[in-house]
Amino acid sequence: MTAEQSSPEQSGPEQSTADPRGIDGPRVRAWIAQQQGVDADAVGFQVLSVGRSNLTFTVTYYGAPRWVLRRPPLGHTGGSAHDVQREGRIMAAMGPTPVPVPNVLEIVDDPDVLEVPFVFQDHCPGFTIHAPEDLELIPESGSVRESMLDMVSALSKVHAVDVDAIGLGDLRRPGGFVERQLRRWLGQYEAITTRDLPIIGEVQAALSKDIPPETTTGMVHGDVKPNNMLFDRSTGDVQAIVDWELSSIGDVVTDLGYLMAMMFVDDSLTGIWTPGEEDGSPSAEELSAHYSTLTGRDTSNVPYYSAFAAWKLACIREGVYTRLKQGKMGDIDVDPEEAGASVESLASYALDILKTGRI
Repeated sequence: MTAEQSSPEQSGPEQSTADPRGIDGPRVRAWIAQQQGVDADAVGFQVLSVGRSNLTFTVTYYGAPRWVLRRPPLGHTGGSAHDVQREGRIMAAMGPTPVPVPNVLEIVDDPDVLEVPFVFQDHCPGFTIHAPEDLELIPESGSVRESMLDMVSALSKVHAVDVDAIGLGDLRRPGGFVERQLRRWLGQYEAITTRDLPIIGEVQAALSKDIPPETTTGMVHGDVKPNNMLFDRSTGDVQAIVDWELSSIGDVVTDLGYLMAMMFVDDSLTGIWTPGEEDGSPSAEELSAHYSTLTGRDTSNVPYYSAFAAWKLACIREGVYTRLKQGKMGDIDVDPEEAGASVESLASYALDILKTGRI
């Protein structure tokens, strides 16, 4: 049943008094009503529980999920890391390709609707995996193993896209990808941190000394992990890849290194639960071999890229820590001190990977 077909008898209209921070309820409701031909009074907003940077809201119609709205964090002042227009453009360009992505309806930059740009897209009915109980949502016909392997398969589809053919070639930047990323994330860290953490610069210097030669250049998602996938409730396969705000054009194997860090670095450091081998997930070797089989690419430098990923995540979490302390992360329930404590631990873990060559 479409939003236009939903019956008012299902439930009463939602009230604007419950609107979360970051949403101007009356103006956004009026815009949705005009664009979608629906009853503005029946539109509601809910903060999604996942996501720590751009703010993501489920937009309901008569209480049922219908759309998704994504906007920059509160207090955002610029920078590509939170550029939702860029993110929306990338998802829209990916739409006609084999890459599974949400259907983007509008990319809006109109202060009469919202004070910041936002992306408005269809709601995907799939499920994410970010807690042990989510594994129960995988249907009996599937398995944790098959879902994790399909996540790698979906990633290989991202890396197979011809960015020039879909109109994203202008996102390419001169110079080495990892070298550029190391400068970028150190700059992001220095711009937002309010404390002195020398280990961030130490790891950046260590990573800069031994950058592997680039292999294949293509679209890099930048934040690949199970809770940025929507899995199909009937098959357990990946229905959509979400959260493209860190995407760029560069060495695609860096994505695999990031995924390995998310899957196999201790959850207490990343702050992100992922299924392990004890839950039926493949080993790091199996996931890497599956990627190699699908793409034909060499994955011997994955440990370096996992170290880079751990350091990048430390920089990102420092930004989250700062914004949480400043009250600029909306209504998301995250302990600021917990987020802050993991920053040095992640950087130390990155150094260990560089020294041992093991994730």
